Amino acid sequence: MQDFLDRSRPIFGEEGLSILGKKTIAFAGLGGVGGGAFLALVRCGVGCFRLAENGIFDPPDMNRQAAAFGSTMGRAKLDVYVDLARSINPDICIDTHPEGLQPDNIDHFFSGADAYVGVIDAEKGQEVKNMTPALLAKYGIPAFTCGVIGFGALMVNYAPNGMTGNEFWRLAQKDDTDTLIPSILRKHFSQTVLARMKQGMANGIQASTAIGGLASNVLLANEVLAFLLAGVGLVDREPVFAPRYVAVDFLTLQMTVADITK
Repeated sequence: MQDFLDRSRPIFGEEGLSILGKKTIAFAGLGGVGGGAFLALVRCGVGCFRLAENGIFDPPDMNRQAAAFGSTMGRAKLDVYVDLARSINPDICIDTHPEGLQPDNIDHFFSGADAYVGVIDAEKGQEVKNMTPALLAKYGIPAFTCGVIGFGALMVNYAPNGMTGNEFWRLAQKDDTDTLIPSILRKHFSQTVLARMKQGMANGIQASTAIGGLASNVLLANEVLAFLLAGVGLVDREPVFAPRYVAVDFLTLQMTVADITK
């Protein structure tokens, strides 16, 4: 009997699918990065999710977000993604937090999770972002993050007892005052695109492309899988955690795995 995992089974194997089916991933943010990565992990057979998202679809989302269509405008992103996930896998386990990630629910949100995907907009949720590192260390949970950069993506992940986000970005920024992306990271992306993104920012627009969104979805979901499936013979490398990071730009056809300390 065929199911939605029929074409995945030869690659993941029964052992891999069994492992994924028992894992719980906590997702904060179902926007241009989180939404597509979430659906990719659903389609790969991850069995349980905790989802924190309080946003509503609006027209600018349609340039890159996986579930943004005319038919979903004005709907809660959380409701749309839950419906899509259950239409793929009716047996999926989903714990929803329509209020978003908040100081009074963050401890429960992380407790018992196997991985955390934190893709809240840069300008939002600073209080919970400040609380996150200590709780991830408390529960031994790695954090996975990624951002859209033009036609590509920048991914920085954090092991529970490794380099923190504050430490990584302190090294990246140093005395750099650029508000778009630190100079040490700019070299990995199209300079023309970065200049146009900076002009868009000056006009109050956070510029992005569908290709950058897809790049972020794929990069993020793939690294979560690399972590969850360690030891089953599929992945022959360690997951990438800070101080290492990954930058990919499909316009320039460049992909880099680098160390921010070097």
